[in-house]
Amino acid sequence: MDTLPEGNVADPVAQLEQTFVSVLRVLNIEGNEDSAGANESSFEHQAHGIELEDYAQELAFLPDLTEVSVTVLDYSAPNVLNKDLEKLQQAGLIRVLKKHERIMISSGNALPPHAYGVVCDIDVKGHAPIKQRARRVPLRHLRKLYELLKGLLKAGLVAFSDSPWALPIVIVLKKNGLDIRLCIDYKLVNAITAIMEYAMPLVDDLLTDLEAYLWFYSLDAASGFWAIMMTLRARKISAFVCALGHFEWLRMPFGLKNAPMIYQRMIDNALWGFVQPKGGWQHYATLMRAAEDRAQQLHDASNELSLTEFGPESTSRTKFQADRAASMVTDPVTELVNSPIADMFSNGETDESALVPVFDRRSFGDDICFGGSTFDDCLATLDRLLSRFEECRISVSLRRASSSSRGSTSCHMKYHAKGSERTRRSLRPSPSSRSRHPRKECSPSSAR
Repeated sequence: MDTLPEGNVADPVAQLEQTFVSVLRVLNIEGNEDSAGANESSFEHQAHGIELEDYAQELAFLPDLTEVSVTVLDYSAPNVLNKDLEKLQQAGLIRVLKKHERIMISSGNALPPHAYGVVCDIDVKGHAPIKQRARRVPLRHLRKLYELLKGLLKAGLVAFSDSPWALPIVIVLKKNGLDIRLCIDYKLVNAITAIMEYAMPLVDDLLTDLEAYLWFYSLDAASGFWAIMMTLRARKISAFVCALGHFEWLRMPFGLKNAPMIYQRMIDNALWGFVQPKGGWQHYATLMRAAEDRAQQLHDASNELSLTEFGPESTSRTKFQADRAASMVTDPVTELVNSPIADMFSNGETDESALVPVFDRRSFGDDICFGGSTFDDCLATLDRLLSRFEECRISVSLRRASSSSRGSTSCHMKYHAKGSERTRRSLRPSPSSRSRHPRKECSPSSAR
């Protein structure tokens, strides 16, 4: 396990597979079968009395991303069609969605294109790198770890790392006591990270002006934090280590201290239009498209070169050398993301878009909800919102979208004249709210 065959650096999945086979062989030799859970160097949260939500603010969950699927948009699915809409209204809704299908994502595990003008950086105020050793993974959980990492590598969410920072993974058992979630313990990094001061919205404030509407729209931005690229500094600081290697995030993960504020600021700016990248949205989009095309050309050329130059007789190198070679590979997209113009909140200019403000309310994270006086008014607002998201390159989840009226059973909120309350079954107005508030028509597209 000290050396790895010289192979295609551009194929991290093959490298991960080699490491997995090597680790599996060593664990079998050591007789480290299910008894590994009792080893002092392993760390596993038992299922009794533990909820995944208990660790939401302390651990970064590795998503169950085992296979990357192709996005196929289905506008005839039940979550898009709505029996409460007339045929012309339904056709208008589908027409608007198809108009902006470039930013639509249907697959739950598809990686969205990264958003323009926003990056995730981590300021640890000059603190020395924190490098913890990898915790031993029981053999019964090793394949699950391998499948998760394989999916993350294929999707482009993580890459091999040579960072001086290394945080361990933690195994959390689900309620059934059998299935597991793999998490990264970011508590030490979060403790030394300079906090980002940004006002988060209050859910109650966002619901107060929706109680009088008969119809509403609610959209879900796709894949949340993954839409934001990491700076090189953030990639190194967020690196994690496990039995199968040393990895760093290319997109912003959950569990980092400032991740919710970074994402909320991006959505607020998209809805209200405070700043834009220097030179404007179109200028930055042109730069990014050119960088992405060049990066793809370099990737294809690297694959062809590897197939012709590397063979079974090639020399060996240490695993550290392999990780370092993979980590040091830069491309035009990485260079642009780490350039001064990448962060519009630090080096941008006043937004001149004609699409903002989209409407006079904030959203809570990736849940964007709004109303209107008529169906056509709501449809026009939806068109403007999707146009603005297309300008900022923020993707929308079509898989979770559905249309519903106030009396249907697919909504998740129940409104009263004196407040709002969550319900899993329906969205129905109370008699008092009907009498105190005028009825307004607006059409929903609820993405929960």
